[in-house]
Amino acid sequence: MKKITLPKNHITGLKIYCNKCKRYNPKCRHNEELIYRLVVHIPGSKNLTRCKSLISRHYEDAVVESIDIIKGLKSNDYRVPQSTNESKEYTMIGAIIKYNQYLSGEFDLKHLIKKVTEGHRKESIRFIKLFCNVLKNHHNFEIMRVRDVSVKDVSRFYETMERHYAPRTFNKCLISLKSFFNFLIEIEKIDMKNPFAVYQSKSVGHLKIETITKNEFTKILECVDESDSLLKLGGKGEVKNMYRDYLKDGFKLFLFSGCRREEVVDLRWSDIYHSGETYFFMINNKKVERNNNISGEFYKYIPINSDLFDLLMELGYDEKKTSNDFILCPNRYESTLTIMNTLSKSFTFYKNKAGIQKNISLKNLRKTYLSWVNQVMGSETRILSSHSTDKVLIEHYLDPTILSAIQKGTLNIKVFGK
Repeated sequence: MKKITLPKNHITGLKIYCNKCKRYNPKCRHNEELIYRLVVHIPGSKNLTRCKSLISRHYEDAVVESIDIIKGLKSNDYRVPQSTNESKEYTMIGAIIKYNQYLSGEFDLKHLIKKVTEGHRKESIRFIKLFCNVLKNHHNFEIMRVRDVSVKDVSRFYETMERHYAPRTFNKCLISLKSFFNFLIEIEKIDMKNPFAVYQSKSVGHLKIETITKNEFTKILECVDESDSLLKLGGKGEVKNMYRDYLKDGFKLFLFSGCRREEVVDLRWSDIYHSGETYFFMINNKKVERNNNISGEFYKYIPINSDLFDLLMELGYDEKKTSNDFILCPNRYESTLTIMNTLSKSFTFYKNKAGIQKNISLKNLRKTYLSWVNQVMGSETRILSSHSTDKVLIEHYLDPTILSAIQKGTLNIKVFGK
């Protein structure tokens, strides 16, 4: 696609904006992401503006579109609804409290509430508090207003976070601060510019996706049975026994189902359904439900292929298929969280005991499963991994597209191949 341009003497306020770089007049080559955007300064204010992304991709058309927008703004005297045009002066402390309420869903303007996970909220507030720690070294923080934040403050914070975080986390940190000030400007209508509007993000390399081989997995299982299971914790010489009788079955369930930790630990025999000769697990997609603050409306489907079916038979499928017992560790004396953490730590412990040098952990069993699924399912892998979820089926009606994917997975998926 041809890159859009601006002539030297272009109409005031017309800019080129990159939807990918999130900046004006960029020097990037994201031609398909470039748009014209009109930024109109509101007379009588210091920095308040009205922004409008344009449809036009030709400069002459963009000028005509801009003139119409400016006329409309002038005829309305640049007014915005009274409820959002109140003069506000927030201290940094007050602004953080307001933003925390906004992320928690306790905001007074209900149509503007943003649904985020509790983890996202806590992480965002933590990054903002790190910024506040930098501000305290140069300002009277108790009375500091959000409008007092300068580019110098951003520069100091940038330099501090560079030393503290790896590129991926560094970028998340800066994005969180930019979102915080966007909230104050766009929703709370504070008359200021975003001090984090422009900065250089860090380049993040592609992560190497490590999977486990059949030989490596077999070695880990053998170590569970044969190796010393005592881990010295250091300090006062405390020793911890890493062995549990459910470890091998747990590792296999992870590998053959491709589920996440809490999903594996909470699997029950009653979660098994079938359509004809096709057997599958149907369980609540807890991750999606948490993200949407909804319970009982999102499901995921796990085909019971030959690997998984053989394991279920070993665990007593014929006797337990009608029960509501947990499949893993049915007579449990530990909480779900404890079992999850034990499986994770013990997998790493026995992986090291097996002499495996690869940087892998329990979650790599899921990556291994999905890698093999992709060999069979291709683009349909997302249906089974639930990265793009399907809403449930009223009264156990199964969407034909999902059922087709489950049938294909049941017949063809085999971890480590034939």
